[in-house]
Amino acid sequence: MSTIDPVDARRRREAARIGSPAALTGVVIGLLMIAVGAALETRALFGFAEFDDMAATDQPPLAIFGMIVGLPLLIIGFLVHTGASRRFTGKLLSAPVVGPGSILFVGLAAGAWWGVLALSSPGAFWLLPIGLSILAVVLLLIGAIARARRRSHKDVLAHLLTHGRIEQGVIVEIPEIDPSSGGLLGTVTVRFTDAAGTDRWVQKTGQWPRRDLPATGDPASVLYDPSRPADTSRIWLAPAGSTTAADFTRWHS
Repeated sequence: MSTIDPVDARRRREAARIGSPAALTGVVIGLLMIAVGAALETRALFGFAEFDDMAATDQPPLAIFGMIVGLPLLIIGFLVHTGASRRFTGKLLSAPVVGPGSILFVGLAAGAWWGVLALSSPGAFWLLPIGLSILAVVLLLIGAIARARRRSHKDVLAHLLTHGRIEQGVIVEIPEIDPSSGGLLGTVTVRFTDAAGTDRWVQKTGQWPRRDLPATGDPASVLYDPSRPADTSRIWLAPAGSTTAADFTRWHS
């Protein structure tokens, strides 16, 4: 028996990890593993093209054996990044700093350049690193735009916490989850009454671990712009009694 609430203690530990240097270090390590693993996998593919350059020997190119190391690095890297990102942001699915998909293609492109430069006569193989590099740049740009939008949303949230209005609403619909699921990434529908006495319904996509998953009929706090109550991009949902920016980002993906 303990005099400390274990559920509250766990939540405090998780809250302390959000934004922590240790969690960020895990994110960076995961990204490095993904990049190196992807580079080794692509380089290994070019190893098969080196057989023509090694006609005088019956030994396979050493680059091929990089495939044995690259695949485990990729798998472990994604697992490390997912876990560390969840601890760093407190969300089920998240990608702080830069997304793993972008880094995957950066690694693939690096491995392709490494491989094509090792060939004595690359020929059309030059197209592969060029194409992968273009994809990597495009994904990095998309990620940068997405992060800029998230920063803009945070600025709007900060403004509304000062100049907006918080009403109590009620959850009228939220998807059910499988008993084996650890949480939910889905859409919640909340009904609330604005300052003018008009009933409104708003739907938002959010993330919830199983222990924090609300149910239909539960109360919820609704933060909105009273001058633009119909603008759903300026509406945030959170557990009942919420008043801070951290509260109003818990339910949003």
